[in-house]
Amino acid sequence: MSDPRDEHLESMLRSRHQEAASADLAGRIILQAQTLPQIQNLSLWQSLRQMFAEFHLPKPAYVLASALALGLVLGFSTAPDTTPTQDRGVAITQTMIAGDEGLL
Repeated sequence: MSDPRDEHLESMLRSRHQEAASADLAGRIILQAQTLPQIQNLSLWQSLRQMFAEFHLPKPAYVLASALALGLVLGFSTAPDTTPTQDRGVAITQTMIAGDEGLL
């Protein structure tokens, strides 16, 4: 059983006047598409260069900011050295020896 609302919708769609597309429709679509910004697949390096270009900072500032950021990341990612100063030589020596060699 079909719904009377579906039949009414179908009859309304059939009775609707459809206009033919104009001859220059393809040209208008192309012109409109040329004005829209296109999505680009950028590599990581290109996206970083584009991001830095938007900041308008001089190049020495890039170097200083990058070094500072790298130093912060490395400083926070390494574990603090909590060994006493007298045992540091032993600790360094033990890290240099591979686990399977052992002490002779």
